[in-house]
Amino acid sequence: MCDTLYRKTPDGYIFGKNSDRSPNEPNLVLYYPRQKHQEKTLKCTYIEVEQVPETYALYLVKPSWMWGGEMGINEHGVVIGNEAVFTRNRDKKKERLLGMDLLRLTLERAASAAEAKEVIKDLLQTYGQGGNCGFDKLFYYDNSYLIADNNEAYVLETVGRDWAEKRVDGRYNISNRLSLNLGYDTNGKLAKGFAMKSSDFLFTKFSGSKQRQKDACGYLDMKKFTLEVMTRTLRHHHPEDEKKLFRKGSVRSVCMHASLLGDHTTGSMIVVRAGNRTTVWLTGCSSPCLSAYKPVYFPQVVPPVFTDAKTSLRYWLKREYLVRAVYAGAIDAARLRTALRSLETQFIEEEAELFTADPDEEALMAFSLECHRREEELINSFRAEEALRAASKQLPGLWRRYTARLGLSVFTRDLAERKRSYREEI
Repeated sequence: MCDTLYRKTPDGYIFGKNSDRSPNEPNLVLYYPRQKHQEKTLKCTYIEVEQVPETYALYLVKPSWMWGGEMGINEHGVVIGNEAVFTRNRDKKKERLLGMDLLRLTLERAASAAEAKEVIKDLLQTYGQGGNCGFDKLFYYDNSYLIADNNEAYVLETVGRDWAEKRVDGRYNISNRLSLNLGYDTNGKLAKGFAMKSSDFLFTKFSGSKQRQKDACGYLDMKKFTLEVMTRTLRHHHPEDEKKLFRKGSVRSVCMHASLLGDHTTGSMIVVRAGNRTTVWLTGCSSPCLSAYKPVYFPQVVPPVFTDAKTSLRYWLKREYLVRAVYAGAIDAARLRTALRSLETQFIEEEAELFTADPDEEALMAFSLECHRREEELINSFRAEEALRAASKQLPGLWRRYTARLGLSVFTRDLAERKRSYREEI
């Protein structure tokens, strides 16, 4: 489950995405440099594909165990977010390319949004999509994409090897549902009604995506859309969910908290293009309502961006202990939120001041490092891991079960092997 949003602004755009996955499934933030390749093939999550001679540098937010990613941006300013969509396609179980593999392959190969959608379509036709996407359960789905660069944006929705696409005019948001019914191009037979005729309505209904898409759209329709509005959007909870977020969770909140039926927001990213500058704001951890967005500037490697997956995992886990301590009642949620929002507001205000002086790469690096230092200092002050150990028995039952397995077998690619490892390690 996920939500991805795009809003054009007078001098650029703002793009945001929450990645909703299993609560114990770390979303790592990694930098991959531009590379030249001698190998003829490349192993993705399940299958091999033909390699290209050179791949572009990128930031990728990725589930720890798979090759591909949920969202990212490359050196040409191409940014992509993907969504699980539930369709009538019954050929999803064969291991092919995951939607997340398609996203990473595209960021590695496309120099514009227009080129990116063509890369996805070509890969779909050549290799298809399919295979288990779940971390601790079998979970199969097709994918949709919101793709942007500095000049334009597109929505691309897929069902098996079929697709429908539309250029975005000003604003768009996608969730876990097909949305294109009119005014699109397609390779299939459905000149009209792509979404209506291709959707699995039962799974789509229970995904909660209709409510999330509606609520997110309400923010996008605001006359003045800013970074602060995007942070509020990605932290949005349905009013009826507020009192039970930590106990029961819900699939209808954009900031999703785990429930028996749904996933959990395990990573969040915002890209702001303003004039000739781009800032990537990342949580590097779960639960945007209990975390702060930190600024980084491509291609700099400053936390929460890393080059090593294990280091990124440690960063994610450290903040996850904080979230779980809140769930256990060992840390006051209101106090934590106040401290994090205050810090994040300072980052936003200080960045605006920084850009009045046309900063160079060294100044941007220093600013990012200072933001990281202050956020790390704040996280350390809560002594979350210690607080969680002392109050672990106070966790709601669902979260006690998750927390007993937190951090185990997160890099193991095969689901059956992950489950065997759980039993051995607990």
